[in-house]
Parts: sequence; C-alpha cells; structure tokens
Amino acid sequence: MRFGFFAFAFLSACIACASCAVEEDSAPNEDEKVYLEAWLKTHHPDAEPVGMGVYVLETTAGTGEKTVQLPCYARVTYTVKDLEENVSSTSDADVAKRIGTFNESYYYGPRVWYVAENAIFKGVEDMLMGLPEGSTRKAVIPGWLQTNYRYGTEEEYMTEITDNSPLIYEVKINEITDDMMQWQKDRMDEYAGKHLGGETPVFDGFYFYSEPGSGTAESEETDFHKDTTIYINYTGKLLNGQVFDTTDERTAKDHNIYSASKDYAPVEVTMSSDSTEIKLGGNSIISGFASTLWRVSRPFEKCTGMFWSSLGYGTSGSGSTIPEYAPLVFEIELVENPDQEEEE
Repeated sequence: MRFGFFAFAFLSACIACASCAVEEDSAPNEDEKVYLEAWLKTHHPDAEPVGMGVYVLETTAGTGEKTVQLPCYARVTYTVKDLEENVSSTSDADVAKRIGTFNESYYYGPRVWYVAENAIFKGVEDMLMGLPEGSTRKAVIPGWLQTNYRYGTEEEYMTEITDNSPLIYEVKINEITDDMMQWQKDRMDEYAGKHLGGETPVFDGFYFYSEPGSGTAESEETDFHKDTTIYINYTGKLLNGQVFDTTDERTAKDHNIYSASKDYAPVEVTMSSDSTEIKLGGNSIISGFASTLWRVSRPFEKCTGMFWSSLGYGTSGSGSTIPEYAPLVFEIELVENPDQEEEE
C-alpha cells in the first residue's frame, strides 16, 4: 500500500551536449521504508531493529524455562494494530471490550502459532525468536516482512513482497511446546481426572464416559449400529467450559450463545455400523463426535466424548468460536422421538 508520504530520487548526469536532472522511479517499498523510518523517528526514536528489520518498541522478559526456537508451538495472546493504533484483530477479551467488538460467543484467550519457516510471517518469527515464556513484546512489522516466504536479505523481501502496510503486533507468550499433540493429551488427562471419573483414553486422543446409572437399565443394551434412528440432546464445549453449540435453550442462554433463529430441540441421528457414515440431522459430523455417538448403547443414556483436534477441527479451528488445536467435549443424552411425545 502506498502512503501519502513520498520520497523522490534524482539522478544528475553530465553529458557532452547538455545537462539535465532525470527523475527515477522508486524501487519497490522504498517509499514505504522512508515513511516507516520517519514515523519511527517521530513516535519511537529509540526503537531498535531485529532480524530482517522488525522494530522492537517494548519488551518485558518472562521467566519461563522454554524459549521460542524453530520449530515450536507458541500459545500467545495478541493484538494487531495499524500505525494509527486502530485494532484489526485481537485474542484479548479486555481489548475487544475496550474497542467495542467483544462478542460473548467468541473464543478469547491464547491462540496457537506454529513458529517455523514458511508457517508464520517472517516478521512475527523475528520478533518472537529467543523470547522465554511469560514475555511480552510490542513491535512494528514492515509490510514486506508480512509473508510466509523466506528470502536471504531485506532487499529481497522489499522487492518480492509489496502492497502491505506496516503493522504493530503486541504479543504475550503464555506457553511454548514442541509437541502440540502431547500438550493436548496432557490437558485432556487433566479434564478426565476432574470431570470424567478419571477415564482413560479408548484410543489415542479419544475418551468416552458413560454416566453411571443413565439409561433404562445398566444391563440393557441396544444395537444402534444398523441404520437405526435415535434422538439426542447435546452440548459441545471447549476444555475451559466455554459452550459453542447446544440443542438446549436454557444452556444456550446461560452461556450467551442463544439465537432466536435456532430451533432448540432434540436432533435426529442416523446411526450406522460405520461411524464415518453417522449423520446428525442429515449432515456429516466431525469424527470425534461420530465416534462418541457410535458408542452409545442404552436408551436414555447420558455420555460424554472428548477428543483432540485431529478428530475435531484440526489446525485451523472453526470460525470465531473454536480455536486451532482445540480438544473438544460433547455431552450427549439420548431422548424420545419429540414427534412421538407430541402425539401422546
């Protein structure tokens, strides 16, 4: 993006017949660099560049044992602004409330950044490298460093990456791990110990818990796996307890996700001997939810499935409610066909 501040370079040459001044077009990003340096001189004259030209404005060093190194996963709370301090994105609830964009149904809190070559902006990599857990840093990232590509010199970045404005990143490093799947397992083990009677995984990354005493009888089991139709109420939530979906109106209102346009009622499930073929309201569902439903065995049973992100929404999450690498919990209750209840 071109700014209203321009710099011109002039070339003077003497030749045998005449002498003239010839205006030369600026190289890519030269005008933007002049603008950025002028802005820094005015607002942050003591800012020092790191890496390929990221300007660090403030740093508070943390005391954690782990530091950001390539590659790693950093769980961060962040805010991104333009040079006029207008916020373009944030994972900080307090910032969202301050600028009037807070939404009760959105997820706020640490987000997972995979800090590795070609996986994150070069400028973000440079600003985070070497910082320990607990650190905070505020830095200006030039437009030409807002790319996942890697080049050898600043000049190459300036030539190849154009049309981006400089941004201010404010980042707090909450936690660092080099194994995101193990990190999820550890969090799920903690959750199972507190909420699922200490249940151990059924298989890697998947837990199933049937509430004791639920169902018509402990010994009564039904084979639901042959194209049976059942009806359920369910609630989906994150490990922090935040509900992102439910069929129960009271639960939706209590967790500030109620929508007047949604019909809060039991949902039809078409079962199958193959869990991948299970349908919820005629639609396909994520594999962890399907694996949970596949294990229900008694009418009126109450059960919980918990699974890591590989069985859910993976490395990208879903919308504004489910972050990347998020283990999910689904609480399910088998109920009567609501149409039969109305007939009675």
